[in-house]
Amino acid sequence: MKHDPQPASASAWRVKGELHAARGELDVALHCFNAACALDPNDASIRERMGATCAALGRFPQAVQSYQAAVALDPDNADLRHGLGWSLEQMHRLEEAADAYRHAIRLNPLADGSHNNLGNCLQALGRFEAAHQSYRRAIDAAPQVPLYYRNLVQTQRLSVDDPVFAALERLVARAASLTPANQAELHFAYGQALCDTGSNDASFDHFLIANALHRASIRYNEADTLGLFTRLSARFPAGLLAEKTGLGDPSSAPIFIVGMPRSGSTLIEQILASHPRVFGGGERTELSEALVASIRRDENDPLRIDVEAMHRVGAAQLGALGADYLRRMRDAVPELQPQQSHDTDAASRGDRAAEGGQSQLLRFTDKYPFNFINIGLIHLALPNARFIHSRRSPLQTCLSIFARLFHDVPFGYDLGELGRYYRAYDALMAHWQRVLPEGVMIEVNYEELVDDFEGNVRRLLAHCGLEWDERCLAFHQTSRRVSTASSAQVRRPLYKTSVRRWQPRDALLQPLIDGLGPRLAARDRVDLRASTEHEHEHAQATTPHAMQDIVAGQKS
Repeated sequence: MKHDPQPASASAWRVKGELHAARGELDVALHCFNAACALDPNDASIRERMGATCAALGRFPQAVQSYQAAVALDPDNADLRHGLGWSLEQMHRLEEAADAYRHAIRLNPLADGSHNNLGNCLQALGRFEAAHQSYRRAIDAAPQVPLYYRNLVQTQRLSVDDPVFAALERLVARAASLTPANQAELHFAYGQALCDTGSNDASFDHFLIANALHRASIRYNEADTLGLFTRLSARFPAGLLAEKTGLGDPSSAPIFIVGMPRSGSTLIEQILASHPRVFGGGERTELSEALVASIRRDENDPLRIDVEAMHRVGAAQLGALGADYLRRMRDAVPELQPQQSHDTDAASRGDRAAEGGQSQLLRFTDKYPFNFINIGLIHLALPNARFIHSRRSPLQTCLSIFARLFHDVPFGYDLGELGRYYRAYDALMAHWQRVLPEGVMIEVNYEELVDDFEGNVRRLLAHCGLEWDERCLAFHQTSRRVSTASSAQVRRPLYKTSVRRWQPRDALLQPLIDGLGPRLAARDRVDLRASTEHEHEHAQATTPHAMQDIVAGQKS
């Protein structure tokens, strides 16, 4: 049998790597690029391919190392600086990422992608005026890219006489020349801009167009998703949870904030993260990774968890799952490492009190909302963790989702599908509330939180075993990274302004109302005693991961 000869030169290895990368064989491609680098370690372009491939594989620490090596070899290459910034941004090293993007812009002032990504970093860091300037520079450099408009209008209202508003309208006028994906981005952006000027009917028309365009581009199996929720209720009855409670890892550090997107979870996390003994972790992927690893183990592995046979799962498997999640969190978040902390470090973070000695952290939050799917398994793996169910009136939650383009919400682009998903989520949450031991989970209603803020903050802290701290009432003054669409809102004081957001006539909303069902649709009228002009919640284009059907170990 004749074997293909191995490449003999760095350039040949690189060509082979590019071929594998084009076929999506990234691990093989990376092997080829590593071989090329071994033969020619001073070729910056090979280092760049290594960095880009590692980033595509989600191996961001290795990507950073490769890009840094490439930059050392070719310091005046703006693309290398951008790639370094992107990899750092995915690791939440936002200050370093911003510096890399700034360097790319100095080398190429028309680098629209670097301007945009710098805006994303600055927005997450709470530097909104500078972020808006970056988005505007991205638009000036590339006025044909709808994403830049959408990023800007999600954090800054535009007046009709704003030059960016005019540029947006010009782009809408020739929307048919764009790809369907860019048309969807554009209509979401224009819909938001119109909404901010009070043109509500026209705004909703564009949201309808945007959602229809995006829905056509995504895969979503409604029957499988809603069927999963039903199966979970059957797999985790009250008797099973009672029988196995206490078998997992005993840590009481995690606080899981769960619920639907756009329901107030970012506000809840910001309140808790204002406490000196809580680290706000944001939307984390570590639990998803730990769950998938525990389910996908070899069938003969004694630590493998078979969700379909939960009655056979014991302390070893549950403890290993809980410990694996905690290890992944400690590895990913330096603040959770046991270490000496110093006053200067605490002051620079702005949300920690330390006077030498060990870190004062007691708990951390994980606010990936779709963790609600696996509450039963999470409780068994971490029996002393606490859950906070963030809830908002159903119709308002769904309308807020419908006005946004997400990258992990496949059910949100058709009003009927959105309503039916909400109803299934509501049923699953009711099941978890019935079967969990008392004191493990509380529900925080957004409208009630606004109506009695201090009372609900005290209730939150008590649930998490935290002493009272006045700083939680001044949550908007807390300096921390917030990478969701509510990064601006949670840095403003909470105040009441109106009963509800504008909503279209019932004829347009009928698919959503039918999907929700009479009980949930009626609940909207009961819940809306108070509201705010702000919408505190979930993710936008910066969210780095897709919602996973964790139990099945597949992406939705």
